[in-house]
Amino acid sequence: MLRLLFFAPLIIGIASCSSSRREAQAQATPSVVQEPESKAVSDTAIFYSRGACFGMCPIFELVVMKDGKASYLGKNHVDRIGRYEARVSFGDIQVIQSKAREIGYFDLLPVYDNESVQDLPNIITGVSDGKHVHRVRNRYKGPAALRYLYTELDSLIERQAWKAAGALQQD
Repeated sequence: MLRLLFFAPLIIGIASCSSSRREAQAQATPSVVQEPESKAVSDTAIFYSRGACFGMCPIFELVVMKDGKASYLGKNHVDRIGRYEARVSFGDIQVIQSKAREIGYFDLLPVYDNESVQDLPNIITGVSDGKHVHRVRNRYKGPAALRYLYTELDSLIERQAWKAAGALQQD
């Protein structure tokens, strides 16, 4: 009985540490990040974002609506930091849609990732085919053809006459 009284607190302590360790590991384990559906609303023609890595990866978000209204949010390692707005021509939207069709974008899987690999930027694209926005999250070994789309999207960003729309809010 005396042994039980002595070892009971020890066993409870070990069990609680083990439980805390499992909880901490569960929180640290990467999981697929689901983007809010508002980024894929029916009025969106193009969505493009690049996320952080441990290095100097550009971090930004571009949203182009079907009417051409565009917003850009530059966060880090880009020329434009902050919020910007522009008007994208219908022709430029069609160029992106055409490039997407050319590379088979609308048939791609929605996610290319390997959660075991660290320090890779998260690149998310969304392109409307006229009926819905197909989205692709590429973090690991996505099709090489996606690079052609990224090049076209980067070019689209550079061609616009961006006007400052506000400073970047710190989280």
